[in-house]
Amino acid sequence: MKITKVKAIPLFASFADALDVVPPELSQPAFNMRDNPLLGQGAVIVRVETDEGLVGIGEAMGRPGPRGTAAHINEVLAPMLLGADPRHHLALWTAMNEQMRFAPMGISGVDVALWDLRGKIYGDTLTNLLGGPMRETVACYASPIPYLAYPADSAERARGFLRQGFQAVKLKIGRGIGRDIEHVEAVRAAIGNDCKLLVDANGAYTVSESIALAKDLVKLDVYWLEEPVHPEYADDLARIRRRVDLPVVSGEWLGSWHQFRDLLKAEAVDVIMPNITRCGGVTGMMKIADLAALENVTVAPHGVGAGIVAAVAACAVMPNFLIYEYNQLFNPLRHAVMREAIHYDNGALKANDGAGLGLSLDEETIARYRVDRLTD
Repeated sequence: MKITKVKAIPLFASFADALDVVPPELSQPAFNMRDNPLLGQGAVIVRVETDEGLVGIGEAMGRPGPRGTAAHINEVLAPMLLGADPRHHLALWTAMNEQMRFAPMGISGVDVALWDLRGKIYGDTLTNLLGGPMRETVACYASPIPYLAYPADSAERARGFLRQGFQAVKLKIGRGIGRDIEHVEAVRAAIGNDCKLLVDANGAYTVSESIALAKDLVKLDVYWLEEPVHPEYADDLARIRRRVDLPVVSGEWLGSWHQFRDLLKAEAVDVIMPNITRCGGVTGMMKIADLAALENVTVAPHGVGAGIVAAVAACAVMPNFLIYEYNQLFNPLRHAVMREAIHYDNGALKANDGAGLGLSLDEETIARYRVDRLTD
């Protein structure tokens, strides 16, 4: 069996096209988007075709620009894969890994497609191919409660997530310690003590500010403090972690297992957050989880995009899994790109039981949102 075609299709759903008025909390939901507003949601769909008629489907991260990632796949990675045996996923991932520093998101999408293809070749689920599920359901939390104007607004958004069955929610912070605490207090009062409350600063603070903030967060029974400083400052994260009494979390912006290795070696985190559409796909995520297990660190994968299906399968398998981020920010692409529904119920997700990823693409959605303007 040989790979005959690799095709990446960039998609983009503009908020302005979908909504009459784009609320500020949608375009700037967090600190790291203060100077780079979110104009819509992107995705890169990957198809890997074989000479026996089987097609693997994957997805790469669509931020910051889906066309750039798609071009890297089509112009750099595709020529490397043509003529190769798709069953040799580890050899292909290792070869692509030489390109990881340039565009890890593209490699992620191709790797997910190769795993989907392997499942179709062998007629088995992704969880079985990865070694078998350790859990039937995958605990998840709702994210985010974005930058809303008033604490009461944040509280109501949190109550909305509770009504959907979530038992854990994440609040975006980073607007100053005093204002942050007002919103945290309001959300904690709204959800009660039985619901987990996570906070994410997206790199808003200095080391000293993070330590001062954490003292108040502990009093409010916050479950974790995510990215209090810039995510690539591992030493600063380590300094904070040694001084605070709640878990420090980071990793969503890292793109290779080498970066996660450095984060773990610095003893900078209690929990790591790889994103399957950014960190090297299924292969990358499982390698990162193994690295973390050696340091007794748990894994809470970041969940933006429709790579949910692949991520949930990986979470079902990894021994040191903690909780999964089920992103709820408005995204016309998240569910619409696939014909099958996401299996969510009462704060948990469930892996698909079909071959590979167990999904098929909605071609009408692909045609509507594709932005490459190219023919196949």
